[in-house]
Amino acid sequence: MRTIFVTGGSRGIGLEFTRQYLARGCQVFAASRKAEDSPDLQQLGAQYGNRLAVYPLDVTDAGSRRHLYRALSARTKKLDLLINSAGVISGNEKVCYPFGELRQDDLSKTFLVNSIAPLMMVEGALPFLIQGAPSIVANLSSDNGSISKKNRQGKYGYSASKAALNMMTKILSIELRDQGVIVVSLHPGWVQTTMTRKENAPLAPAESISGLIQVIESLDMQDSGRFLDWKGRELPW
Repeated sequence: MRTIFVTGGSRGIGLEFTRQYLARGCQVFAASRKAEDSPDLQQLGAQYGNRLAVYPLDVTDAGSRRHLYRALSARTKKLDLLINSAGVISGNEKVCYPFGELRQDDLSKTFLVNSIAPLMMVEGALPFLIQGAPSIVANLSSDNGSISKKNRQGKYGYSASKAALNMMTKILSIELRDQGVIVVSLHPGWVQTTMTRKENAPLAPAESISGLIQVIESLDMQDSGRFLDWKGRELPW
């Protein structure tokens, strides 16, 4: 049975990954700050039983990550797939401050959640990923992180933090190649989530994640270090 770990697993894109991988017969470990209070995860737990394990996790907190890996080691020795889905649009998770009103602490938190935390998650999960090799790390990025495609003002923290995540992906793909770990950045499209609730996003989570799973399941080591969208198309850095 394939083992999948999903951060940000209680809502939006992470929740949809959890739902669809459970439907595929996988063992899924879903974590988020309030995972145990999520009615959606509770419903999935009632439906799929012990194939879903739920953990509290603050991806930005080293102690929380250490506690998570200790708990995870009691359930499994290997991971086939780590999905770094946890992310924020801004440090307060609601407002992207415009130029002239930028806040340093808000920008710092955005980078901590979107860029640094995924790297730290991979570092901590490496023993599990090696045991599952060939295994995959899927970092949920965005076309907002494509420097080549950027043609709109605003979203300083979000866009720059996703560009930084893409660099983390590229370096990790080189770092972990000899250990059998494939690392990619994935753009899910403009998806209807709480993050995009005011933007009239056109893409339903189910459609986006179905496409991303097809992309993930098609990966091999030659794809490591790539930046792909939900239809498998390569995006420019």
